Amino acid sequence: MITKEQENQVAAYLISKKLSPQILIEVKDHFILQITDLMDNENKNFHEAFLATKFSWKKELDMVRADLFSFRKVTRIEKDILSHRFRKIMVISTMFSALSFLLLLLDNNLFVTLQILFLGGWFLLLIYNLIKKQMKLSNYIAMSFHPLLVRNFLLGIAVFLIGHALMVDYCEIIDRQMNKVLLMYSLVVQVQLLYFNSRKVNVLI
Repeated sequence: MITKEQENQVAAYLISKKLSPQILIEVKDHFILQITDLMDNENKNFHEAFLATKFSWKKELDMVRADLFSFRKVTRIEKDILSHRFRKIMVISTMFSALSFLLLLLDNNLFVTLQILFLGGWFLLLIYNLIKKQMKLSNYIAMSFHPLLVRNFLLGIAVFLIGHALMVDYCEIIDRQMNKVLLMYSLVVQVQLLYFNSRKVNVLI
C-alpha cells in the first residue's frame, strides 16, 4: 500500500497535466493500482514504481493541441475523449439542422417555433452557468471562437462560395435559407456546450 503523502504526489503530478476533474480521478485510481502492483509483485520502491508508471502513461499524458482549430493544449487521453464528445455534438447539431431545413421548406412558422425553443434553452443555460459561476462572461465571449463554431463558420463560407461558383443565378433566397440553417446549427452547438459546461464536463470552454 502507498501512503497518503505518496498518493498526494501522484495527484500533484496529474494535476500538473491539467486533466479535467472526472478524468483526473479515474487516471489517479489507475496510477495507484499500477504503482501498488509494481511495489507488491516486483519489489520496487515507491519512486521506482511511480517512475515506471509515468513512463507507461507517457503517450497518453503527452500535451497536444486539443483540436485543429484550437490553441489550447490538453493531454492526449483528454483529446481523444474530447474528439468523441465533439463528434456526438456535431451529429446531434446536424440532425437538428436537417430537421430545421425540412421545417423551413414545409412551414416557416414551425421553423421559427423550433428556433425560439432553442433560443429559450440557450438563454436559460447561459443564465444558469453565469449564476452558478460555472463560467464567466469572458468565457462565453471566448466560446464564439470554439473549434466547433469555427468549423461552422468556415462551412458557411464554403457553401456560399461553392453556391456562387456553381450557380450563375444563385438565388438570394436560397442564400438566406442556408444562412438560417447554419445559424440553427450554431445555436444547437452552443446549447450543447452550455449544457455540458453546466454539468462540469470539459468541452473546451
